[in-house]
Amino acid sequence: MPPELSRPLILGHVPPAGRELEIVASPAEAVALAGRFGIEAVRKLKARLRLRPEPEGPVMVTGEIRATVVQLCVVSQEPVVEHVVAPVSLRLLPAGQGATDTPEDDVDEIETAGQVDLGELVAEEVALALDPYPRHPDASLPPEASDPEENPFAALSALKGRQPPN
Repeated sequence: MPPELSRPLILGHVPPAGRELEIVASPAEAVALAGRFGIEAVRKLKARLRLRPEPEGPVMVTGEIRATVVQLCVVSQEPVVEHVVAPVSLRLLPAGQGATDTPEDDVDEIETAGQVDLGELVAEEVALALDPYPRHPDASLPPEASDPEENPFAALSALKGRQPPN
């Protein structure tokens, strides 16, 4: 099954001067991505990428992803609109070239078979940037959720006070 946002790229087809690329999710792709992410909607998803070949075959990908998504509040289940802005900095490695993982280089390296799906990389970056606990501004926890006596560790605290001295 192909990815919801598929934009295949053969690394060897990136010109020596590099290439600018814009990826925009179609309405159908946005619906499919929302289903994959388990959220209410992906209203907009756009990535602006700069591809720059490096010596010996890797391709450096830099840029920015912008998305507008709708998730449900973890407290009230009301829709929460989230604006995602995620920087992109990846090095795509050609077939047979392993990742170096050097501490002085903060760039994620992705081993490929000579080709990669940039749309899938964009989708993964959006998924990583989503707020795992979206909360509506008007949402508040019920009183029982903030009552310190109802804390599961309250019983342990009470027992700690009754311990004999060492």
